[in-house]
Amino acid sequence: MFDDAGIWLFLDGSGLNPRVGLWRSGRWLAYREGPAPALAALYGGVRELVREAGVAWAELGGYLYVDGPGSVLGLRLTAMAVRTWQTDDAAKPGQTSRPVLACGSLQLAAALARAVQIPTPFGIFTESRQGRWHVLTVNGDGTNSSPAEVGENELPAGILFHLAARKAWSKPPAHAQPLPATLRDHPEIVGRPGLFNPAATAIPYSVQAPEYKKWEGGAKEVGGRR
Repeated sequence: MFDDAGIWLFLDGSGLNPRVGLWRSGRWLAYREGPAPALAALYGGVRELVREAGVAWAELGGYLYVDGPGSVLGLRLTAMAVRTWQTDDAAKPGQTSRPVLACGSLQLAAALARAVQIPTPFGIFTESRQGRWHVLTVNGDGTNSSPAEVGENELPAGILFHLAARKAWSKPPAHAQPLPATLRDHPEIVGRPGLFNPAATAIPYSVQAPEYKKWEGGAKEVGGRR
């Protein structure tokens, strides 16, 4: 468990609505969430947070980074920001880089669903590669399965929540629904033991390399040559 008496900068670029916040002792000192592009939401949002909360940058105790899966651009931008700030930290005399704690987007959503007493079992999924989804299942006993990548027709039946990460994508199944809870209203889950864990730095969720189908047409003749 991390020091929840300190002030932590929360960064989540995994979804369509990037989220940033200043968190301490189970509550938000300031919070922003909206449909702005990740780059604007990240840097502009953080500046607004610091100003709104009246917090000096030097007072920050560390970074809470949501590492995905989700929007590749959003995850990379937030990781880049954290790494840049860590480098700036270490460059100051007598200081070291502020710590990073990381959490998966699906695990965070599962904790949020449990906070509003969604009955188990249920599934949570978000976009992966074309025609593929990342999914996590919360079992009947409340434990989480490991996130897995599945095909379009392999998503679980029953209660299923969709975390939208891209505007243009395959249509989710008809029984999928948005998560009926917001992190703005439930900051206490951020401090749940075991949800955020120490990381050396911010590293986006990695997926396996894409598989490409071999072209079976063969080389075409162009100008008499193959």
